[in-house]
Amino acid sequence: MKMVFKVNGMTCQGCADTIEKGVNSYSNINNVIVSLDKNELIIDSNQRLSIEHVDSMLVALGNYSIEKGNINIFYKVLNYCKINKPIFLALFIVFLSSLSIQTPYSSFNLNKWLISYMGMFFILFSFLKLLNVQAFSITFSKYDILAKYVPGFGRGYPFIELLLGISFLTQSMLLTSNIFTLIFMSSQSIGVINVLKNKQIVDCACLGSSINLPISYLTFIENAIMIVMAIYMILYLW
Repeated sequence: MKMVFKVNGMTCQGCADTIEKGVNSYSNINNVIVSLDKNELIIDSNQRLSIEHVDSMLVALGNYSIEKGNINIFYKVLNYCKINKPIFLALFIVFLSSLSIQTPYSSFNLNKWLISYMGMFFILFSFLKLLNVQAFSITFSKYDILAKYVPGFGRGYPFIELLLGISFLTQSMLLTSNIFTLIFMSSQSIGVINVLKNKQIVDCACLGSSINLPISYLTFIENAIMIVMAIYMILYLW
């Protein structure tokens, strides 16, 4: 009997091939067809397989899962968070670290917290990019406007982020640093918008090359938050 399932988490043909090969290795499976365009998994099996059973197969293969339809919105949210766990975790660490820096002060200061947040953001994300600068620059140049047209910018960007992080944490050259932040994040946001608009499948370079995540609306939101922070600080410091 043939069964059709909707699959979450597939971002490239490699994902589809992994699922097809992995599911086909199970017993009582006659044939498996995976369609990346339709996000579909078609299984020809000797016995009926439950959604939970097939879902457990996919989870064992990676960040994939069976879409359970509108009856379980919580499941969809949970799956989205699971797929984007690395970026959520990174942003949480930045948020928590920047808040902890405020503990010595008698009261919470929004401007100081924003400076700390931006500093920790650039330090952490530059570290992830510096693990493999060459691989990062190749992925980054696929969507960032400056990296596409300015020679060497992709290779140099992780070091620029590191310098920006140091600048924010030492509270030196803040106005200049915020202006550069606005320029760089705007360049990335324009590139992300183009990718989303054209429905392209491009890896996000924000976490470097060691963590593969596709560009999504979360990528745009991440950049947009930094743009808003930079604009606010520029107006405050001007």
